[in-house]
Amino acid sequence: MQSSNSIIDRLTRSTHWACLLATTALASAVVPTQPVLAQSEQEEQPENRVELEADQLTYDPDTGEIRALGNVELSRRGYLLKAGEVLYNESTGEARAVGAVELTTPSGDRIIAPEILLENELKDAFVENIRLIMADGAQAVAASGERIEDTGRTTLRRAAYSPCKVCADGSGKQPLWQLKAVRVVHDKGKRRLYYKDALLEVFGVPVFWTPYFSHPDPTVDRASGLLPLDIQTSQNVGFIAGIPYYHVFSDSIDATFTPVYTSREGFVLKGQYRQHLGSGQFKIDGSITRADRRDFNNLITGGKETRGHISAEGAFLHSPNWRSKININYASDDTYLGRYEISNTDTLVSEYLLEGFFGASYVSSRALAFQGLRLEDIAGKAGFALPLIDAEFIPKFKPLGGTISLRGNALALHRTDGLDTRRLSLIANWQRRWITPKGFVLDVDALARSDVYNLDAANQPDDLAFAGSFGGGTSGSEWRNLARLTGTVSWPLVSYGASGTYTFEPIAEISVSPRRGTPDSIVNEDSRAFELSDLNLFAADRTSGFDLWEEGSRATFGFKWRYEGGDLTTDVLIGQSWRITGQDVVLAEGIGLEGEFSDIVGRTSISYKGWVDLEHRYRLDDKSFAVRRNDVDVTFGDDIKSLRIGYTNLNRNLTFINREDREEIRVSGFYKFDSDWKLTGSWTRRLSGADTPSLVEESGPVQYSVGVEYKNECIELGLRLRETFTRDRDVEPGTSIMFRLKLTNLG
Repeated sequence: MQSSNSIIDRLTRSTHWACLLATTALASAVVPTQPVLAQSEQEEQPENRVELEADQLTYDPDTGEIRALGNVELSRRGYLLKAGEVLYNESTGEARAVGAVELTTPSGDRIIAPEILLENELKDAFVENIRLIMADGAQAVAASGERIEDTGRTTLRRAAYSPCKVCADGSGKQPLWQLKAVRVVHDKGKRRLYYKDALLEVFGVPVFWTPYFSHPDPTVDRASGLLPLDIQTSQNVGFIAGIPYYHVFSDSIDATFTPVYTSREGFVLKGQYRQHLGSGQFKIDGSITRADRRDFNNLITGGKETRGHISAEGAFLHSPNWRSKININYASDDTYLGRYEISNTDTLVSEYLLEGFFGASYVSSRALAFQGLRLEDIAGKAGFALPLIDAEFIPKFKPLGGTISLRGNALALHRTDGLDTRRLSLIANWQRRWITPKGFVLDVDALARSDVYNLDAANQPDDLAFAGSFGGGTSGSEWRNLARLTGTVSWPLVSYGASGTYTFEPIAEISVSPRRGTPDSIVNEDSRAFELSDLNLFAADRTSGFDLWEEGSRATFGFKWRYEGGDLTTDVLIGQSWRITGQDVVLAEGIGLEGEFSDIVGRTSISYKGWVDLEHRYRLDDKSFAVRRNDVDVTFGDDIKSLRIGYTNLNRNLTFINREDREEIRVSGFYKFDSDWKLTGSWTRRLSGADTPSLVEESGPVQYSVGVEYKNECIELGLRLRETFTRDRDVEPGTSIMFRLKLTNLG
């Protein structure tokens, strides 16, 4: 026998112990065997050493057997082997670890077995009654297993796998689900697991068997295979079942193909293609089906028609200064997306944008196209912009201490059967801010602008409400020159109290613009959604586009008040405008700027302990104080429970299609009644409808949904019921049910 010191030195010099730690990892990564190093070289590379601890350590020079006994621990490069006894024979190259053997890998996986046998100079491992506990909590057990270094394969016999924690709690209960197989092979080179005679059990009950099954191992981030099954029912197309197949073509290209079966409309093929180009990436989605032809009342008329959609989006970096974006959306008809529950949008927008950045200056060119899906939309009246160019140059010199910007905007708006508009605008703008010693803040904004318009087919506007003062423009060219000078003064007053900080800020603004009159022939194309609100009350240019211009002089006044305490934050804004000159100017009906005084607009925001958040925006009639717009959103809750209530009341006397008055309430929320279960729901009801029920929904329920979700370490379940009450041609109101099942690590 030799002393323990000489034995440790022999073990430290031997590379076989490195193999022991590597090869017993079975399905884990194997550390390559290092060449034999001189002791001095190993001292320079301590990571190659094997550290050995044991209660007793002996060596028999006659048999070449090394024996470590009692609380044996071997460690190297993050691998840790624990056993009651380790026997190693230098002559045969075999090693045996017995007695509660446990191997922990650098990734945190643990292999537990009563005994591990290693052969072929410790490169091949044979284990009985193996148990593998992975870092994420998933476990695998097998009657026996072997690891062959030359082939890079690990084979488990009579194996079972499950990520459910119940396997480890010692209760003996069946896991929620487990996958059993006569044989499981892990191919390290292919990074994939192969199962023979695989059986899926749920609560111990067999539910699915297949003679062959495979899936990627945990080291793979992306791998081809089936994704979770999508099952639902729909009032419009009946029972729906889709099986997505995900395929990886390369590190930068993948695709998903989903054949979908519907009991009423047959098969639908959906797909998605993604690619990364290094300097950009794009994604294409689409679907196609061959369905029964239907009329306006959703009655089958005979024959088949092809229906589908396509959408694409991408972003590309061409140089440090130039980039572009693309977004394409198209549907074969108005109701396809809604009938097949792909989307509930009512307008599809396609766009290509090229933009350049040069310090503080900017230039962009875009093409825009729209596809209206509403009943009242007429394809020939939908405009498309080709091109829309915007450029802004900000020089470095600052005249009078302010910032000057020069901007140009050009638009060519075309319609296949209607009005065409072309516009060129040139703008010069100067801005400066002063802060006085008393705390007054003065902002000055001066602007000069020239617009040139050219109109064709002006007598065929898409909407008479926006086509000039007389319900229709005049074809030909128009030119207008505009100027405006705006000064804004505010005085933030701050008070520090024991409970928090109070800020009161009165604001006054004067804006002067000459009365030159906008020609009646100019059509409002880009400012149709404009409405006075707290967001634009103190803006120098309150309209959202170029076509609508607020002439004359005005004064705007109001205040902001803010409180910030430990638990409570409150923010209030309220204000109004007074038209000094140009009281007869009517920009548009129902926007809040009619008459000498504008409507009163305001906003109140309250947040309490991060548990209550309230946002209230409103507009009041300046004479009667009647509510013209009232938007309230309040949220109660935290990560465990949440309730959101929204209320909208529009009373603007507008008759524009899709901008009619309405009153609506919305409720949504969730509740986690334990760590795994979550209940969700939403409800929307229209309290009052418009006077044109043929074009918009009347008062009554709009939709509600309720769902339950279950999620733990090994399974995700979801069930949702949704009821809709609105109708649009072949999109009928009704009930839909969606079911989702995902098994962790299997899809």
